[in-house]
Amino acid sequence: MKHLSFSAVERIGTRTTDADADEASQRSRRASRPAGPGSGSDFRYFMDAQGRQHFNFVQRVWLHASVGMAVTPVMTLALETLAINLLNQLTRERNHAAAVGVTSKRVVKLARRFCTECLLTARADGWVIPRSALRDWLASRDGRHRRVRR
Repeated sequence: MKHLSFSAVERIGTRTTDADADEASQRSRRASRPAGPGSGSDFRYFMDAQGRQHFNFVQRVWLHASVGMAVTPVMTLALETLAINLLNQLTRERNHAAAVGVTSKRVVKLARRFCTECLLTARADGWVIPRSALRDWLASRDGRHRRVRR
């Protein structure tokens, strides 16, 4: 199965090949350690044969206590929660309390835009976002050029 469309996620450097999804699946089974702050890891998502979603990073922020992060085909609270957890991986600010966890006002403000430009255009069965691409996306959306975590 090939990905033929050119999406915003691809423009920021996401690779979405079947080999990447297979590699993410194998890596997830071998070591379920999340990509932590300062890690050089890519951010990965895949859906297994039973339809369960898997990420290689831990959810630390919930916008609503009962809604976990998830890839969805339309804008939802679950998708916005996923965006916040991804963006939170690369920001240092923690000045906004969510239902569970702490994030930043900046991340909350950018989350819907990240969903629209990146997550809603990505493949539903799996993707890989290089840490550097996410860092570049954040930097390009910030007029003040704040330092983002490496």
